[in-house]
Amino acid sequence: MTRFFRYSLEHNRPIRLMYMDGEGKLHQVSAVVEKMEGETLHLYVMRPIQRIQIQTGDVLSCDYMKNDEGMA
Repeated sequence: MTRFFRYSLEHNRPIRLMYMDGEGKLHQVSAVVEKMEGETLHLYVMRPIQRIQIQTGDVLSCDYMKNDEGMA
């Protein structure tokens, strides 16, 4: 998954993430990684527009956006 995080961070491209929040709820978001600090990801979420911080351990899966093959 680190590969997806770095791709988004280095190329300013959104990725799809599925993560579990502190209350045990699942979330699927399209987001751009703005900063990585150790195990913390700073994300710019596309819809609804917001900035969040999550732990890399909370991320269950990630993928490139539709029509993006990671070839930037």
